[in-house]
Amino acid sequence: MRLTKIQVQNYKSFIDSGDVRLERVQALVGENNAGKSNLLRAIEWFLSGGASGVSANDVPDKNHPMVVQGEFTQLSEAERKHLRRYLLGDRLIIRKEFQVSLQEKTDKHKNEVAFHGYFADPKDWWLSIPKILDKKGSRPKWTEIAEEQGILQYVKNSQGNVDKKSYEQGIGQIIVEQKNIEFDEPKLSDAKALGFQQNLLRFLPEFFLLPAITDYSDEIDKRSSSTVFRRLMAHLSERILKTDPRYQELEGALQKIKNLLNPPRPNGKEGEEKQLRLESLGRVEKELGELIIRLMPSVRRIQMEVAIKETPDLFSAGVTLQVDDGVLTDVLDKGHGLQRSVVFGLLQLLIKNSRAQGEGQGEQVERGGRAILLAIEEPELYIHPQSQRLIYRVLEEFGSGFLPDGYPGDQVIYSTHSPAFVDVSSYERVAIVRKTEPTIGSKVLQCGSGVLGDVSQRKAFKLFNSFDLKHNQLFFARRVVLVEGEQDEICLISAGRKLKLFLEFPEEIGHTIIVSGNKEEIPKFQKVLNAFGIGYAVLLEMDGKSGEKGKNAEIIKLAGVVNQVARLPHKMETAAGLADHFKDTFECIRHFSDPARITPQLETVVTELFQVETAN
Repeated sequence: MRLTKIQVQNYKSFIDSGDVRLERVQALVGENNAGKSNLLRAIEWFLSGGASGVSANDVPDKNHPMVVQGEFTQLSEAERKHLRRYLLGDRLIIRKEFQVSLQEKTDKHKNEVAFHGYFADPKDWWLSIPKILDKKGSRPKWTEIAEEQGILQYVKNSQGNVDKKSYEQGIGQIIVEQKNIEFDEPKLSDAKALGFQQNLLRFLPEFFLLPAITDYSDEIDKRSSSTVFRRLMAHLSERILKTDPRYQELEGALQKIKNLLNPPRPNGKEGEEKQLRLESLGRVEKELGELIIRLMPSVRRIQMEVAIKETPDLFSAGVTLQVDDGVLTDVLDKGHGLQRSVVFGLLQLLIKNSRAQGEGQGEQVERGGRAILLAIEEPELYIHPQSQRLIYRVLEEFGSGFLPDGYPGDQVIYSTHSPAFVDVSSYERVAIVRKTEPTIGSKVLQCGSGVLGDVSQRKAFKLFNSFDLKHNQLFFARRVVLVEGEQDEICLISAGRKLKLFLEFPEEIGHTIIVSGNKEEIPKFQKVLNAFGIGYAVLLEMDGKSGEKGKNAEIIKLAGVVNQVARLPHKMETAAGLADHFKDTFECIRHFSDPARITPQLETVVTELFQVETAN
């Protein structure tokens, strides 16, 4: 399954986020303090079982609950089978609330967490505990009901008896196994009816948050068992080690160690090898017990046990990495960039091995563990600019794989300030987080994949932007200025410097120039900017034509009354007093390097384009 929609209410900077669509690879962009990290931590809290770090201080309006509601789709056949009672059509919808109340006696806040979701009872009364209690009273004869319905083999407990607990477990198995069961209409229920911990939580994606921390060595320190690195190492063992033919040797060796260190279990399994504990440990246990009993006569005996980690825990906590970059030392002794690259390398390893299992063994393979939802704050942190695009591809691969049964696998959501981690042609995978007014709170702006129209237009736009990362800057701009070519950009920057609108570049006043390449591409950029609500201006070279038809008319219409269109009757070169085009970009730079060559007409147009007061 995949988390495809989230809504956050009354949490930190969010009053109400509205429905936020989450793609398999989802980028969150926005200025500092806009709420990007708050959204990631709201998802982390939502996918956890309890309060998970949220406190009363995180809830702005304590008269109302903090609410996070998520929608999951694209469930696998196995997930559908186990969760059929909780589905609303083909969707799983879960709502988690955090309520703060003030206790009068202590004057302290009391925090309560509650889950809500849809739940459907089977129509047959004997497959529903509430219906059985309604029909048979508060003390039904469970064995008798089981015999009447022919399900005794499902509902017996380990002693061969039937009670409420064993009956409920048994009918749960029946509901999973039998396909012809009919259900009532789903109703919104609370956590008690949902059986959230037992039935739902174990199927939800496992959440990992890689924070934008300053000391990255904490993530891979072997003494830290709950960091992203250590948990991913556990997943690596779960997904990869279990496929090894000699895995049982490892399990057997660990069991033997447990036997040597611990006392025999009173209820060992039939046929299980007898435990042969080391005699020295038995003597220590006996002598220690005698000493304690002498000091405390009420004590009858003591038992000493040595905790042995399971294979995934052993693998995650026990692995150290030595890196040879001229000197072979522990990775903890290396720079932060190398340390963070270790985690991204681990992601690639998980990707490769998961896909290799699926390709090599087909649909018979069931990948170990739950799907991963990986959240990263600023993946560009500590990474050299020339390596950032490589890391972006790792995240794309991580979030674009499929399970062997053909259903989507893992998912990645990240916040970023780097154009290298977004793609203007994949605009549907970008969400802009803004916080303009405290009374409105953080808002998330998105647009769907159909903004550019048909598939051919979208493909052409993707191809056009595949050779330059500069176009990606539009998602980070407060206001955009669209021009046709590089020489137009040079002209605008030179004129802006002359007019002292900025010292060096228009980003100083919140403007970013985007070179569209040609007039045909300008409307495509406009459509994307309109969809995200990013303000812009267009330098429109009319080429001696009117604005009543053709591409000029389309550009003017798309700009509307909100965005600026600064028109040049002909070409930029004409406005610069030239008879012909520049021979090349270098000639353009040399020409405009002399401020005296900026004509009054160009000054007027540039002043119109860089109207600071109109910037969003």
